[in-house]
Amino acid sequence: MTPAIRRITVFTLLLTPLMIFASVVGLSSGTLYSRETASWLAQCVGQDLIDLVVVTPTLLISAFYVRRKSMPALFIWLGTTLYVSYMFVIYGFGVHFNRLFLVYSAVLGLSVYATIATIAALDLLAVKSWFDEKRSARTPSVLLLILALLFAAMWLKEVVPALIQNHVPQSILDVGLPTNPVQVLDLSILLPGFVVAAILLLRKQPWGYLFGSAFLVLATLMNVTIGALVLVMKLKGVAEGYAVAVVFAVLALVTWSVFVLFMGRRAA
Repeated sequence: MTPAIRRITVFTLLLTPLMIFASVVGLSSGTLYSRETASWLAQCVGQDLIDLVVVTPTLLISAFYVRRKSMPALFIWLGTTLYVSYMFVIYGFGVHFNRLFLVYSAVLGLSVYATIATIAALDLLAVKSWFDEKRSARTPSVLLLILALLFAAMWLKEVVPALIQNHVPQSILDVGLPTNPVQVLDLSILLPGFVVAAILLLRKQPWGYLFGSAFLVLATLMNVTIGALVLVMKLKGVAEGYAVAVVFAVLALVTWSVFVLFMGRRAA
C-alpha cells in the first residue's frame, strides 16, 4: 500500500489548500455568485460551507490515518475524492464563470486523477482479503440499491412529466441553468455506479468491496450536503420547512452507520 499512501499524501496536500481557498472566497465575497438565482446562490454558499467544515477536514483526517495503514481511512479518502470530483463538476459546469474558474478546474482535475492514480496503486486482492468473509455484504449492497432507486425516483418524478408535457422542470427554472447538472451526474454516472458496486459486492468481487465501501462514504457526504443545503435555503427564504433536511440527516446517519458496521471491529 506504500505507493498508494505516497500518492494520497501528495494529492491531499495539493487539493486541500485549493478547496479551502475556494470555500473562503465563496463565503466571504459578496459578488462571486452575483449572476446566480436566489436558489442557486443559497446552494453555492451552502456547498462552500460544507466543503470547508466537513469535506476538507474529512480529506485531511482520512489521509493522516491512511499513513498509519488504516484500511477504513483509505475507503473514506477515496469516497471523499469521488465526492469532490462530483461536486466540482457542478462548480465547473453549473456556476457562472467567475474568478475562481481555474481553481474549480484544478480541484476537479486533481480529485479525478487522485482517485484514478490511487486505485491504480492498490492491490485489489489485498483489499478484499482485509474484509472478514463471514461478514455479510448484503446490508451495504441493499442500501446502495435503495439509495439508487430513491434518488432515481426523485429525479424521474420531475423529469418524466416535464418530457411528456414538453416543458422545463421547475427546479431548473429556479436555478437558472440550461439543465440540472446534479440530475445529469446522478442519472448517467453516480446512480448506475451504486447499482454496479452493489451487485459486485453481493458477488464478493474485489471491485465491489472497494467501490461499495467508497460509495457509502460518498453517499453519506451527499446526504449531509443535501440536508445542509436545505437548511441554508430555508434561512435564505428560498425553501419551505425543515422536513427534507431531517430526512437527509437520517439518511446520512443510516449510511454512515452501515459503513462503520461493514468495517467491523477493524474500523476501530
